[in-house]
Amino acid sequence: MRHFLILFSGIGLLLIACNGSKKEIAALEKETMDIHDEAMKEMADMNRTARALKSFLATALMTPEQSVPYSEALLNMEKAEADMMAWMAQYKKPEDGSAEEILAYLTEQKAKIAKNRDDIHAALEAGKKMLPK
Repeated sequence: MRHFLILFSGIGLLLIACNGSKKEIAALEKETMDIHDEAMKEMADMNRTARALKSFLATALMTPEQSVPYSEALLNMEKAEADMMAWMAQYKKPEDGSAEEILAYLTEQKAKIAKNRDDIHAALEAGKKMLPK
C-alpha cells in the first residue's frame, strides 16, 4: 500500500510539473507573439514614413552630403523590415523537444523579436523627425 502511495505521489508531482511547464511555454509564446504583433503595427507606420521620405528626397533641393542622413534613415528602415521578414521566415512554433529546450528556444526568439521591434521603433522615430512639418 505504501508503495502505491509513493507511486501516485510521484505521478502527481510529474503531472503538476508538466502542466506548469505547458503554462510557462504558452505564456512565453504569447509574449513573443505579442511583441511580434506590436512590431508589425509599427512596421506599417515605418513603411508609410519611408515612402514619405523617398517622396521628399525626390523633390528636395539638397547637396549629396545633406541627403546622407535621409539615406541612412531609409537604410535603417529597410534593414529593420528585412530583419522582421527573416525572423518570420525562420520562426517555427515549437512542438517537439523537452520543456527546457522549448523554453530556451522561445526565450531566444523573444529576445530576437524584441530587438527587431526596438530597431523598427528607432528607425520609425528617426524617419518621422526628418519629415518636413
